[in-house]
Amino acid sequence: MNAQELNAQERAGRVARIGKRHRDPDGRVGILSDVLRGTAYLRPECGGREWTVPVENVEPVADNAQDAERLRVKVAEANRRSRGER
Repeated sequence: MNAQELNAQERAGRVARIGKRHRDPDGRVGILSDVLRGTAYLRPECGGREWTVPVENVEPVADNAQDAERLRVKVAEANRRSRGER
């Protein structure tokens, strides 16, 4: 199997999740933009710079927890900024 076939299979398994909210291992939540060669591309919900994470390290965020999760993310980001972290 060549890399292009592997990439197509990988994308086929993940396509339904593209456009949905996912959490990375650091607790950041973003919208899954794409999955290529084992890498998930996430972008912040309110705009900003896209980041990458190994696809096995992202997990979907349940829609019913959306408001509480958004608040948790905003608080975590504010805490990081207050500590001088990126």
